[in-house]
Amino acid sequence: MIRIRLRRLLPLLLLLALLPSPPPFARDKGSDQMEFGVQAAKKGLWREALFRWEKALKLSPGNPRILNNLAVAHETGGNFQKAEELYKEALRQSPGDRDIKQNYELFSAYYKELLAREAAMEEGGEEPPAAPAPETQPEERPADAPPR
Repeated sequence: MIRIRLRRLLPLLLLLALLPSPPPFARDKGSDQMEFGVQAAKKGLWREALFRWEKALKLSPGNPRILNNLAVAHETGGNFQKAEELYKEALRQSPGDRDIKQNYELFSAYYKELLAREAAMEEGGEEPPAAPAPETQPEERPADAPPR
């Protein structure tokens, strides 16, 4: 009798074991909005992405990945103060997340340079010269030096 029950249950157990993710009705709305925002951002639709990530944050408050994405959207839109605030909150929520840390470091370096340029323009009225692009810099090493 136990064998008969196991034979009936075995296919069901195998099916459940093979399911890669929870069924669609079990997904939370925050992850749906998050994904929608990612797709919009990939298409360059940053306002739509921002809207979706704000909705996702309301559904999943304090989610560091959503905070990071919102920071990127604000950075892209030129709202640097809001971006910095969101990056810092995302790092506070998830200090070990490499992606968030890397995004914040890149943003921070850019933002500091931007603030320095603005300050220089206010003081002297001229924008400081930008560093030449790496491909336009002259070769400054001796001819017998090993390649980089």
